[in-house]
Amino acid sequence: MKTIKRKKLNRRPSAPGEILKDIFLDGNGITQARFAEDLSKLTNNKIKVSTMKTKLSEVIKEKRSMSAEFAVLVSKLLDTNPKMWMNLQTSLDLWIAEKEFEQAS
Repeated sequence: MKTIKRKKLNRRPSAPGEILKDIFLDGNGITQARFAEDLSKLTNNKIKVSTMKTKLSEVIKEKRSMSAEFAVLVSKLLDTNPKMWMNLQTSLDLWIAEKEFEQAS
């Protein structure tokens, strides 16, 4: 069997917040405020709407990584797979780490 090598990704991978905002929220006309409210409701309001708004905003602005817990909530609301969100975050984290290593060398 022939082995196929994938080319190394030279461009910066998309952040999960970027995908969430551009494709799922903006693409469906959903505001961040409404999405944060829906996320809060999903937790039976154990997590306040204001806290969700902050988390959501920070993930979208790439000031915070998407956590596994947040990926699960987002996935339940959007009917997606939480692994997709975590794979996006992991790809970005590894790309950043490789770039930092290359610069340090």
